[in-house]
Amino acid sequence: MDESKADSWTWLLSSSGCFSVRSLSCLIEDHGQPSLATVEETLRNRLVPKKLEVFVWRAINKRLPVRCELDKRGINLHSLRCPLSDDDLESVEHFLIFCKHAMDVWDQIYNWCGLGNFSNLSISEILRGNSSCRMSCIGKTVWQAIEWVGAYYIWKNRNNKVFREKNWSAPVALSEIQLMSFEWISNHMRGRKLDWLTWLTSLSSYFSL
Repeated sequence: MDESKADSWTWLLSSSGCFSVRSLSCLIEDHGQPSLATVEETLRNRLVPKKLEVFVWRAINKRLPVRCELDKRGINLHSLRCPLSDDDLESVEHFLIFCKHAMDVWDQIYNWCGLGNFSNLSISEILRGNSSCRMSCIGKTVWQAIEWVGAYYIWKNRNNKVFREKNWSAPVALSEIQLMSFEWISNHMRGRKLDWLTWLTSLSSYFSL
């Protein structure tokens, strides 16, 4: 041991032995983030606030902190089962689509919109506003906005149940989704005025605008 040399640190993740932010960033990207090929781009909808675009991106790319995703990231939880229905593991797909509470809400939304009963679709299909019904370009944007509001409502009330012990029902959910979507879409719909009574009773008429 040469006592004439000063102590020093060596960064083992770089061949030079010198620390750099770039080498640390590469390490995080390689081990903590999905590749760019697996990340979908942000969907856009001009009829809703930007926070819903962020929520939709997180949902499609499985970046919402549900129990299965938290477990993947090394967070120790007492249970991975759905906190609402306890009928399966809580993945993004489960809480947004397959949980009984979520499916009841989607049934209410589809019946209100005159689209029949809700059938199991993928998260991507729902949040992209896919529908078997013929709609105008604006109508598709309106329908997509309503589905985004529905998914966002399910997420918010899932959190209210988990953290505040607040229960919710599908009929109450529909009433709040109708009001929330009407307010947001009305505020962002340029050159057109929505009628509240028509919104409640004949929503499908807006799909042909």
